[in-house]
Amino acid sequence: MFPALTSLSDHDIEVVVDAVTKWCSKHHCDIQSSRGQLALTTAVDVLQTSPDRDALLRHLSAKLTSNLEIAIKSDGRPPSAQET
Repeated sequence: MFPALTSLSDHDIEVVVDAVTKWCSKHHCDIQSSRGQLALTTAVDVLQTSPDRDALLRHLSAKLTSNLEIAIKSDGRPPSAQET
């Protein structure tokens, strides 16, 4: 189990895992990769700060896109290249 999920209800865990699975599929990464873990942690944060569970995937994508842009600007490489 992922530590980030321990504070959530069963329903919220299902919502988070579903959103992260979709996000990972769209961005061609494994949920257990560093990008997948970042997505999972971000989704938990978004879920805990936003009452709009239906918009979780949209919020997750927006927040992670912003984080990825910052990472690329600071290093010059996309996160997949940074992991190798």
